[in-house]
Amino acid sequence: MPKLLYLAQFAPRNGIPVPTKNDAEKFYSETYHQKIYDVLKKYNYDFYSTNDVNELVEKHKEFDLVWSLYNRIGFRNSEIFVQSLCEYYHLPYIGAAPNIRALIEDKSMSKTLAEHLNIPTAKWAVSSRKFPLSSVPPFHGPYFVKPRFGSGSHGIDESCICDNWQAVLTKANDYYYTDTEIIVEEFIDGTLYGVPFINSIDGSPIIATPYYHISDKKGNLISNGQKRRTESGMQSYVSHDKSINQKLIDLSTNFIRNIQPCDYARIDFIVERETNIPYFLEANAMMNLGIHAAVIQSFLDIGFKDYDDIILHILKPGFAKIK
Repeated sequence: MPKLLYLAQFAPRNGIPVPTKNDAEKFYSETYHQKIYDVLKKYNYDFYSTNDVNELVEKHKEFDLVWSLYNRIGFRNSEIFVQSLCEYYHLPYIGAAPNIRALIEDKSMSKTLAEHLNIPTAKWAVSSRKFPLSSVPPFHGPYFVKPRFGSGSHGIDESCICDNWQAVLTKANDYYYTDTEIIVEEFIDGTLYGVPFINSIDGSPIIATPYYHISDKKGNLISNGQKRRTESGMQSYVSHDKSINQKLIDLSTNFIRNIQPCDYARIDFIVERETNIPYFLEANAMMNLGIHAAVIQSFLDIGFKDYDDIILHILKPGFAKIK
């Protein structure tokens, strides 16, 4: 039987859960990384589980396939590190190719692709401490300021919504202080939708029912704490609006076609409240597959039997890559 390397921040080592530092990490560990480990055990996969990336380097010849759930490892551009190593070792893996992952992780580049594909995209600008924003606004506000790279709403709170350019410059300086590159977006008053997909063995994407979030925070903002269930005030719902769903699926199908090879991901949109126009926001090639994640409910809505069925479907195309 082929052997899988299961690599994640909280992947159990020698069957023992990795210690967590706070409630957010505990939730992420128990509802996501541990649950996938349990599926691998339940269906008798031959796999090695670890949270140490060095083991890929040291033991790569022992594995036939790699599944990494690392979004970040702690150094710049680490999101593409594991996949790049796998390419170097000629080792099949589950996920997105390094160049695709790099495209998706850069919110500016992914917006450029969306714009090229004629997908509605709000205006944006990027900056860093070395290349700061101009004192003259490039477009009208209000604005939304956030890190250019990364996922999970890290570093995002209500102060990211800025009514004027002076507030943007002040918020940008906060990010520059921590050497964080930023993206400034035209703020769209609307609802955040996600459209997840999983590829099949033949490469055809299975696109799940779109879902949306409702938050009690300013601007319907979703914080990292809400995603990790350490803050209240967020609710997620599978969308039953056929008109909105069809628009989102059509736009997502176009985008998905242009980010291959990629085994699974989620495309995010803001649907403007007044016009119902979906604006591309970003994509996530490492969407949360935790048992309570909204993407799971979306896949169940299109006919997957249960959580296990979804995870097994991701594994099958992965093992099909082994020659």
